[in-house]
Order: sequence, then C-alpha cells, then structure tokens
Amino acid sequence: MMKRKRIPLIVLAVILLLFGALWGFNVYRDQMVASFYRHYVPPPVVVATAPVRRFLWRHELRAVGNLEAVETVSLSPELAGKVTGIFFHSGQFVRRGARLIQLDDAEELATLEALRATSMLDRVQFHRQKELLAKNLTARSAYDLAQASYRTARAQARAEAAIVAKMSIEVPFSGFLGIRLVNLGQYLTAGTAVVSLTRLTPLYVSFRLPEQDLPHLHVGQRIALEVPAYPGHLFPGELKAIAPAVNPTTRLIHALAIVPNRGQRLRPGMFGRIQVLSRGRYRVTAIPRIALSYSLYGDTVWVVSPPHLTKDPGQPAPKAYPTVREVFVKPGTSRGQWVSIEAGLKPGMVVVTQGQVKLHEGARILVNNTIPLVIGRAGRAHP
Repeated sequence: MMKRKRIPLIVLAVILLLFGALWGFNVYRDQMVASFYRHYVPPPVVVATAPVRRFLWRHELRAVGNLEAVETVSLSPELAGKVTGIFFHSGQFVRRGARLIQLDDAEELATLEALRATSMLDRVQFHRQKELLAKNLTARSAYDLAQASYRTARAQARAEAAIVAKMSIEVPFSGFLGIRLVNLGQYLTAGTAVVSLTRLTPLYVSFRLPEQDLPHLHVGQRIALEVPAYPGHLFPGELKAIAPAVNPTTRLIHALAIVPNRGQRLRPGMFGRIQVLSRGRYRVTAIPRIALSYSLYGDTVWVVSPPHLTKDPGQPAPKAYPTVREVFVKPGTSRGQWVSIEAGLKPGMVVVTQGQVKLHEGARILVNNTIPLVIGRAGRAHP
C-alpha cells in the first residue's frame, strides 16, 4: 500500500517540475525578447539624395498646336481636256514656272494660228489706211474701220493664246509635290485635282492659349517647338501673329508662329508642344520631381537631417547616421524633371530622391549617390 501511495506523489512531482521548467523558460524568453527590442537599432536605409537648389527660370507659356504650310495648293486644270504629257514624279521638288501637265491643245493651237494670221492681215491694212489718210487719199471712216478690225483681231488672238496657256499646268511657287492623281491619256474636267504642292520652308505653328496669357504675348517673341517624331529636339521659331479677338466660347486666343525648318524635317500636319519664351526671369526653389510624393492629404518630401547621437549610459557609442523627416510642401511649375517649391523647403536642404518607400519618420539613412539621376537642365542656377 505504501508503494502505491508513493507512485502518484512521484508523478505529481515530475509534472510540477515540468510545468515549472516550462514557465521558467517562457519567462526567460520574454525577458530576452524584450531586452533585444529595447536595445535593437534597425539598420540604416540606403537612399539617394539631392540638394534643394535655386534657379533663374524664364517666364514661358506652354501650349499644343499643329504645323501648317505657309503655302500649299492642290493643282488642277482650268479647262477640260485629255492628258498628253506628264512631266513630274510624286514627291519631287519643283521650281516656280516648271510645267507639270499638258492637255491636248491641237485645236486651240490651230485656232490661235488662224487668229494671228488674221491679226497680221488687219495690221497691214491698218497701216495702209494710215498712210493713205496722211495723203488725204482715203476717208476717215475707212481708217477707223481698219483700226477697229486690227484691234479686234489682236484681242481675239490674245484670248486664244490665254486658252492655250491654260491647257498646261505650271508650278506657281517652288515646293514639294504630293502623290500624282492622274495618268497619261486620262480625260480631265475643269477643277480635277492633279497633285498637291507644298512649301516646306518655313512652316507655321498654329496654337491657342488662355486669355489670361495675352499680356505675356507679343509679335516677335521666341518659341521652341518639340514634336513626337524628334523627342528631345527643340526647333526654334518666333511668334508671327496674334488674333485680334478672343474666342467667346472657349476663351482662348489664337496665335501663329513661324519655324524656319531649314533641315525640312518637319511636315505640315504634325502635332507639337510649344514653349513661348520671354525675356523676364524669376528665382525659384526647385527639387527633382522624383523626390516629390503626391497624396490626397498633401504633397510631401523626405528631408535629410544631420546625424544626432543619443548615447545610453553603459552602452557603446553607435555610428552616426543622418535621419529623415517628412515635410509637406507646395509644388509650383515644372521644367523638365525639376519642379519648383513655393513653400516648405529652403535652399541648402537635402531631399531623398530614391528609396522613399522604405522610410519612416526618424529613420536612419545611408546615402549612396554613386548612380546619378538623369534630371536634365532646369535653367541657370542661382546661388
């Protein structure tokens, strides 16, 4: 009986010992975890930074517009006839006065020859009557009749010569031809399009701006044009004309600029972005656009603060790292990859440009600017 009573006591003691060991282990584990987090310092976040700079920016207006030809026309015959000669190729450059199309003018040439012969005969009779009148050997009425006949015949010959000239199409100005629309032997009616002719040097740029920009516009103002066909390349030009009235429906004012297009890389009908430049400059505080974070609550940037050490008694001194803080800013206009800041930043501050997602208030950072950002030019820097 005594042995039977000792066995439950031993089992109970073992169970108590196991529970005590488990409880002691949990207490020790919690103390170690708390100690670790109490003294844990997260590693610094690797970021890239850029200083807040000051620039002198030029006042400029931005718009979109279309390129238009200064001179363009669709050539067509004034009279009907059959095509007997084609003297051009599609896309060819032609000079003023060159003949492009010849219509059948055999009948007109024969009529012109007959009228010229009649005109020559009437001229001889007119001069003969003039000589006789000087000698008082003919009546004044016969002289007047001969003079009228000669003038009538000469006018008829000139009219027929004009008809013969209209049987061919000549180039009214130098330029590039479009695609040929007729074939040899084809019968054309008056007004049938034959080919287009366009002058490529220079070109107009037609665009519209809000009416509040009118005080900043003047004829002769410089512009810069960029088209999708040549990204990054700016074509210079100048403002040629400003419409005298503002559109009452859209409240936009129509402006027309001219681009030299000496290389003839631009074509009418192209879409382009226009920058209207002015002589006035103003100072701005600007940062790379990539440093700006947009949200519904406001636009922010991460500003770098200098290293600040907080040493605990009995602990080794940690390595000094800069920290960051989030600052709300008010962005303004932009120039390429730069954006001006109207409030919130001052020149000399340093902002984070890469790695913002990993940051939090007061986070330590490790700056790595070995890979430079391609942020382009924003204008002339001003210290």
